[in-house]
Amino acid sequence: MPQPLQSESIFLSPADKTDPVSSWRGWLAVFVAAFALYAATANRGAQWQDSGFHILRAVTGELIHPLGLALTHPLHHWLARFIVSPGLLEPCFAVTLISSLAAAVTVANTYGCVWMLTRNRIGALLAAGSLGVAHTFWQMATLAETYTLVAALLSAECWCLAMYARTRRCGYLWATLLFNGLGIGNHMLAVLTMPILAAVVVQTIRSKEVKTKEVIVGVALWLLGSLPYTSLITVELIRTGDISATVHSALFGKSFAGEVLNTTFSLRMLLIGAGFVVLNFPNLLLPVAVYGMFRGRRLDVPQIARRYLLLAFIIHLCFVVRYSIVDQHLFFLPTYVLLSIFSGIGFAAVQRGVSLRMRRMILSVAVVALALTPAWYAVIPTVARRFEVLKSVERNKPYRDDYVYVFTPWSVVERSAEVMSRRAIELAGEHGLILVEDPMAEFAIRYQAIQACMDDLQIAPDAMPETIVGAVRDGRVIVLVPKHADSPQADPPVGSWIRVDDLYTLSTEPSVP
Repeated sequence: MPQPLQSESIFLSPADKTDPVSSWRGWLAVFVAAFALYAATANRGAQWQDSGFHILRAVTGELIHPLGLALTHPLHHWLARFIVSPGLLEPCFAVTLISSLAAAVTVANTYGCVWMLTRNRIGALLAAGSLGVAHTFWQMATLAETYTLVAALLSAECWCLAMYARTRRCGYLWATLLFNGLGIGNHMLAVLTMPILAAVVVQTIRSKEVKTKEVIVGVALWLLGSLPYTSLITVELIRTGDISATVHSALFGKSFAGEVLNTTFSLRMLLIGAGFVVLNFPNLLLPVAVYGMFRGRRLDVPQIARRYLLLAFIIHLCFVVRYSIVDQHLFFLPTYVLLSIFSGIGFAAVQRGVSLRMRRMILSVAVVALALTPAWYAVIPTVARRFEVLKSVERNKPYRDDYVYVFTPWSVVERSAEVMSRRAIELAGEHGLILVEDPMAEFAIRYQAIQACMDDLQIAPDAMPETIVGAVRDGRVIVLVPKHADSPQADPPVGSWIRVDDLYTLSTEPSVP
């Protein structure tokens, strides 16, 4: 009987010996543990910024984002609409649970990907655990955001490609393309790995590993996955007839082309980004991930998987370090997923490439550091406040402690947007007027007004003087939600502001000397 070629044996072992049932049991155990953690620590109420807008759009059904198609994230929006529509859960918590669910899937997929590439359970668990308690990842898992869904689809893409690399079964390549399409249906970040997958497909055609009709099926599945977004683009193009404007909106939104296409680097942004990377991994993940990048070949990790992971990491890293926006650190999540997979490969390599004594020491340190990571996050707000780390960027929004908001990953303890929005409509009453200086606070207030069925409550981001005068004449209570709790910017045309907690009400009573 002829022996298989060496290149074939690389792809056929050791995955053929892997027990599929055992692999899925491990995946399920990791998923359940991660989801329990994120659901227990998830924010339960109204939220600031884009999180608040995701919730508001899910409740109102507003599909197209005012700032353009690129910010619409239709797959996430439709999932949010689906989970909110039965009315079984409070909408804020329901939409946030999508983030928790996607994050748990990502952690479990990371375990599955490392297990498939290395067949090393310890490395897979350490990789999944390191990602699971990473600061930004944990925080995004407990807020109503799109980033963990980005990570879930990318990790599924990586895992399916790893399975294809090991088995050369075309179905796994189809699944890889499908998940990339779904990624685009959720967020344009998925476009970054498209060139790599295109190169993989071309290589499979050249090597005659797949047939033309199989490639056509894969492309069709990619198109199917991308339909939430590509259909939206098509409808917008038909509606407007403007190809240039539609493409611009689809790629960059209405006002982010400069940031997306930026080719310069800011030293300040690089240092902040590096600081967040260290904050996310105060353990052995970073050095072990670098080790894994160079030791995958020794573990017989298939070349196609090694190249894909490395190129995906480089492309995502290059994109994010020059992406000059305030929330730049959130866009590191795909990079963290890839680093975690490399760390799993690195941990597996450590167990093969060093002495037993050294191996035990490294794994002991890794486990202890991982276990202490949440304790480190618990003290960071106090330490950061002591050294005034946020002094130059502190927002001082109503009821919000910026040190808790930025540095505490479990968002269940951060209720400032919920308190602010409830207090604002309580003060204003059903027929009042709420002036909102901060557009990032308006979404939470509008959500609370809808939930309270206050149809006559007026909410204005920037009321004209005649609007205030008219409201005073009509006997409306006027409430100001300031951008900075201690220094409201709005100057009323009549009366004066009276502070109530962190909000303000308009008083037209003459002042007593």
